[in-house]
Amino acid sequence: MGLSDFIRLLEAYRDTRYLFAADGAEHEVRIDRRNPAAEAWLMGRGAAGGGFITADNPRSRLTPAAENVAARQRLAETVRERGAEAVPHTGAGQDGAWPPEQGLLVLGLPVAELAALAEEFGQNAIVWFAPGQPARLVPTRLLFEALGPEAGAG
Repeated sequence: MGLSDFIRLLEAYRDTRYLFAADGAEHEVRIDRRNPAAEAWLMGRGAAGGGFITADNPRSRLTPAAENVAARQRLAETVRERGAEAVPHTGAGQDGAWPPEQGLLVLGLPVAELAALAEEFGQNAIVWFAPGQPARLVPTRLLFEALGPEAGAG
Protein backbone atom coordinates (compact mmCIF):
# COMPACT_ATOMS: atom_id res chain seq x y z
CA MET A 1 0.00 0.00 0.00
CA GLY A 2 1.35 3.40 -0.93
CA LEU A 3 1.36 6.38 1.41
CA SER A 4 -1.66 8.02 -0.24
CA ASP A 5 -3.72 4.79 0.16
CA PHE A 6 -2.56 4.56 3.78
CA ILE A 7 -3.72 8.11 4.45
CA ARG A 8 -7.09 7.40 2.78
CA LEU A 9 -7.49 4.33 5.01
CA LEU A 10 -6.80 6.39 8.14
CA GLU A 11 -9.31 9.00 6.95
CA ALA A 12 -11.88 6.25 6.38
CA TYR A 13 -11.47 5.07 9.98
CA ARG A 14 -11.83 8.63 11.21
CA ASP A 15 -14.99 9.19 9.13
CA THR A 16 -16.63 5.97 10.33
CA ARG A 17 -19.48 6.04 12.83
CA TYR A 18 -19.25 3.26 15.44
CA LEU A 19 -22.87 2.59 16.43
CA PHE A 20 -24.29 0.51 19.25
CA ALA A 21 -27.54 0.25 21.18
CA ALA A 22 -27.63 -0.43 24.90
CA ASP A 23 -30.17 0.00 27.67
CA GLY A 24 -32.73 1.40 25.24
CA ALA A 25 -30.45 4.10 23.82
CA GLU A 26 -28.51 4.32 20.58
CA HIS A 27 -24.96 5.64 20.72
CA GLU A 28 -22.53 6.90 18.09
CA VAL A 29 -18.80 6.97 18.80
CA ARG A 30 -16.36 8.72 16.47
CA ILE A 31 -12.57 8.84 16.50
CA ASP A 32 -11.14 12.00 18.11
CA ARG A 33 -14.51 12.87 19.65
CA ARG A 34 -16.16 12.31 22.98
CA ASN A 35 -19.67 11.02 23.56
CA PRO A 36 -20.71 11.76 27.16
CA ALA A 37 -23.78 9.49 27.00
CA ALA A 38 -21.74 6.52 25.75
CA GLU A 39 -19.08 7.28 28.37
CA ALA A 40 -21.76 7.33 31.08
CA TRP A 41 -23.01 3.96 29.84
CA LEU A 42 -19.47 2.57 30.15
CA MET A 43 -19.15 3.92 33.70
CA GLY A 44 -22.53 2.40 34.58
CA ARG A 45 -21.17 -0.98 33.48
CA GLY A 46 -18.08 -0.48 35.65
CA ALA A 47 -15.86 -0.48 32.55
CA ALA A 48 -12.67 1.55 32.33
CA GLY A 49 -13.05 1.54 28.55
CA GLY A 50 -14.34 -0.41 25.60
CA GLY A 51 -13.15 -1.29 22.15
CA PHE A 52 -14.88 -1.74 18.82
CA ILE A 53 -13.62 -4.80 16.98
CA THR A 54 -14.77 -6.61 13.87
CA ALA A 55 -13.77 -9.74 12.00
CA ASP A 56 -15.18 -8.46 8.69
CA ASN A 57 -13.00 -7.80 5.67
CA PRO A 58 -9.56 -8.71 7.07
CA ARG A 59 -6.76 -6.30 6.11
CA SER A 60 -9.40 -3.96 4.68
CA ARG A 61 -10.07 -6.27 1.73
CA LEU A 62 -13.68 -6.91 0.78
CA THR A 63 -14.53 -10.49 1.72
CA PRO A 64 -17.57 -12.59 0.73
CA ALA A 65 -20.49 -12.24 3.14
CA ALA A 66 -20.42 -15.91 4.19
CA GLU A 67 -16.76 -15.63 5.21
CA ASN A 68 -17.50 -12.48 7.21
CA VAL A 69 -20.39 -14.17 9.01
CA ALA A 70 -18.24 -17.18 9.93
CA ALA A 71 -15.41 -14.92 11.13
CA ARG A 72 -17.88 -12.90 13.26
CA GLN A 73 -19.09 -16.09 14.91
CA ARG A 74 -15.50 -17.12 15.72
CA LEU A 75 -14.80 -13.66 17.12
CA ALA A 76 -17.90 -13.76 19.35
CA GLU A 77 -16.92 -17.22 20.63
CA THR A 78 -13.38 -16.05 21.37
CA VAL A 79 -14.60 -12.98 23.27
CA ARG A 80 -16.97 -15.16 25.31
CA GLU A 81 -14.18 -17.64 26.07
CA ARG A 82 -12.07 -14.78 27.42
CA GLY A 83 -14.86 -13.81 29.78
CA ALA A 84 -15.48 -10.36 28.32
CA GLU A 85 -18.82 -8.63 27.91
CA ALA A 86 -19.78 -7.65 24.37
CA VAL A 87 -22.50 -5.64 22.68
CA PRO A 88 -23.09 -5.79 18.90
CA HIS A 89 -22.01 -2.72 16.94
CA THR A 90 -22.00 -1.50 13.36
CA GLY A 91 -19.18 0.49 11.81
CA ALA A 92 -20.60 2.62 9.01
CA GLY A 93 -18.75 5.10 6.84
CA GLN A 94 -20.51 8.36 6.14
CA ASP A 95 -19.99 8.30 2.38
CA GLY A 96 -21.27 4.75 1.82
CA ALA A 97 -18.19 3.84 -0.24
CA TRP A 98 -17.45 0.84 2.03
CA PRO A 99 -20.15 -1.53 3.23
CA PRO A 100 -21.07 -1.32 6.92
CA GLU A 101 -19.21 -3.83 9.10
CA GLN A 102 -20.72 -5.75 12.00
CA GLY A 103 -18.67 -6.30 15.11
CA LEU A 104 -18.57 -6.12 18.87
CA LEU A 105 -18.07 -3.42 21.44
CA VAL A 106 -15.99 -5.35 23.97
CA LEU A 107 -15.77 -4.48 27.66
CA GLY A 108 -13.51 -6.22 30.15
CA LEU A 109 -10.38 -6.71 28.05
CA PRO A 110 -7.38 -4.37 28.23
CA VAL A 111 -6.76 -2.32 25.10
CA ALA A 112 -3.53 -4.19 24.27
CA GLU A 113 -5.26 -7.57 24.53
CA LEU A 114 -8.13 -6.40 22.34
CA ALA A 115 -5.70 -5.04 19.73
CA ALA A 116 -3.86 -8.38 19.75
CA LEU A 117 -7.18 -10.17 19.26
CA ALA A 118 -7.95 -7.89 16.32
CA GLU A 119 -4.61 -8.81 14.79
CA GLU A 120 -5.46 -12.53 15.18
CA PHE A 121 -8.54 -11.84 13.05
CA GLY A 122 -6.52 -9.97 10.40
CA GLN A 123 -7.67 -6.51 11.44
CA ASN A 124 -5.64 -3.35 11.00
CA ALA A 125 -6.97 -1.59 14.10
CA ILE A 126 -9.59 -1.24 16.80
CA VAL A 127 -11.29 1.87 18.11
CA TRP A 128 -11.04 2.42 21.87
CA PHE A 129 -13.01 4.84 23.98
CA ALA A 130 -13.00 5.55 27.69
CA PRO A 131 -14.70 8.00 30.04
CA GLY A 132 -13.21 11.47 29.85
CA GLN A 133 -11.24 10.83 26.65
CA PRO A 134 -11.94 11.10 22.94
CA ALA A 135 -12.18 7.80 21.08
CA ARG A 136 -8.93 6.76 19.42
CA LEU A 137 -7.71 4.47 16.71
CA VAL A 138 -5.40 1.75 18.06
CA PRO A 139 -3.46 0.23 15.17
CA THR A 140 -2.25 -3.34 15.06
CA ARG A 141 1.07 -4.37 13.57
CA LEU A 142 -0.83 -5.29 10.40
CA LEU A 143 -1.65 -1.67 9.65
CA PHE A 144 2.01 -0.73 9.57
CA GLU A 145 2.93 -3.86 7.62
CA ALA A 146 0.44 -2.76 4.97
CA LEU A 147 2.43 0.43 4.51
CA GLY A 148 5.56 -1.59 3.78
CA PRO A 149 9.09 -1.75 5.15
CA GLU A 150 9.51 2.01 5.11
CA ALA A 151 6.91 2.27 7.93
CA GLY A 152 9.48 1.05 10.46
CA ALA A 153 12.22 3.39 9.29
CA GLY A 154 13.02 6.53 11.11
